[in-house]
Amino acid sequence: MNRIAFVCGITMFLVIFNAAVVAEESGQASDQKCDGIVYEAKEVSRLAKITFKPPPAYTSEARVKNVRGRVVLTAVLCRSGHVTDIQVIESLPSGLTEKAIEAARGIKFKPAEKDGSPVSQTTQLEFRFSIGGPGPPGRRPLAKEPIEGRMVESVAVVGVICRSSEEIWRHIKTRTTYSYRKERVNRDLEALLALGYFDSKQSSLRIEEGEKGGVGVVFILKELPQIAPCDK
Repeated sequence: MNRIAFVCGITMFLVIFNAAVVAEESGQASDQKCDGIVYEAKEVSRLAKITFKPPPAYTSEARVKNVRGRVVLTAVLCRSGHVTDIQVIESLPSGLTEKAIEAARGIKFKPAEKDGSPVSQTTQLEFRFSIGGPGPPGRRPLAKEPIEGRMVESVAVVGVICRSSEEIWRHIKTRTTYSYRKERVNRDLEALLALGYFDSKQSSLRIEEGEKGGVGVVFILKELPQIAPCDK
């Protein structure tokens, strides 16, 4: 009887072990929690550096329904080299949120450092979906009056090279599905300029026509020369 129990125990262990290996090889390991302390960007001495960010795939259903927009995620760039603790902040229908999560799992990066040692760092990730390809923001026509009160369809930031997206988005309060408020958007730009990273004379706002009757808000930022050089 003891021998039978021992064999059953060994068999169960092998089944669980093999399942864990398969899950890790298929990319599911990125759904796990990151062990140990996780730092915010402002707490590390050297930010994590993303070296490869795969573009998300478009689903057939999304193409048929002409779904566009962005998916925003928070995640941990774990010191182990895996993207973990993925949480959805802004989603899209027709399977695009799942495609964004799948792309996030494929991100390659160099872990952040604190006091010379690799550490885990939180980050915010944004994936944009557009039928005609990603394309840079700022290419749609300028919004025509009346603008105030129209739905915000998209929010984009261009011109940022050296600063982390998490640090920038923390100061932007305008969100998609909000009603456009000129005062709020101007406060967002002022908050970004107050960071001291950007040229106030060359940074601006662009309010574009949306695709569904709303507007797109684009923060066009020009980094100050003293901020560069940075790791590319």
